[in-house]
Amino acid sequence: MNSTPKVSVIIPALNEVGSIGAVLNDIPKDRVDEILVADGGSTDGTVELVEKLGYIVVTQEKKGFGAAIASGIENAKGDVVMVINADGSMNPKDIPVLLDKLNEGYDLVLASRYLKGAGSEDDTFSHYIGNRIFTFLCNMLYGTKISDSLYFFLAAKKDIFKKINMSSVHAGYCIELPIKAHKAGFKIGEIPSFEKKRTAGKAKVHALSAGFKILLTLLKQ
Repeated sequence: MNSTPKVSVIIPALNEVGSIGAVLNDIPKDRVDEILVADGGSTDGTVELVEKLGYIVVTQEKKGFGAAIASGIENAKGDVVMVINADGSMNPKDIPVLLDKLNEGYDLVLASRYLKGAGSEDDTFSHYIGNRIFTFLCNMLYGTKISDSLYFFLAAKKDIFKKINMSSVHAGYCIELPIKAHKAGFKIGEIPSFEKKRTAGKAKVHALSAGFKILLTLLKQ
C-alpha cells in the first residue's frame, strides 16, 4: 500500500558467517521491504553467504560500527531504517514490535534490555555497570529518558538522519544518536527486548577501548 512506509533493515557485519544466515532467515519479510548487510571487510565467507542467499551487501567506506550504520543508511531506500546485529543476540521477532511503536507517533524507537519484561543472557557485570553509568550520564547531561543507551537495536524514520549530523564511526554512534535526536526535538520511545548470547563468532568490540570512545562521544555532544 502506498500509505505504508517502506522499511530497510541494516545489519552491520564483520566475520559473522556462522550466525548471519539464521538472522536473515528470521527477519519477518511481511514487515520489511529491504535488507542490507553492511560489511566491514569480512574474510570468513560472510559476504559470499549473504550474496548466495540473495541479499544486498554494502561495503562500508570506513572501519567501525558507526561507519557501517552510515553506509547502510546512505544506501537504504526505505522511509524507515532499522538496525539489528548479525550475531544472533537480538530477536528479529521484535522487529514488528519496534515498527508498531514507531507508528504510534515516535521518530526513533530503541529496544531496551532493562525495561520490565526484558533481560539479557550476555550482559556481564562490568558491561552492565558501564552501560548504566553511560545511560545515567546521557539522561542527566542531555535530558534524554532512555533506559539502555548501548543496545543498538532500533527503528527510526530515515528523515531524522538528514536533520542531525552524525559523526561517530565507532561504538560512540550508539549514544550519539539518541542525544542528537533528542536535542533536535525528535520523539524517542522504547520497547522491552531480550538479548541472547551470540550464536557464533567472536565479539569485535574491546570493552575498554569502546568505553573510552563512547565516553568521549558522550561528553562532546
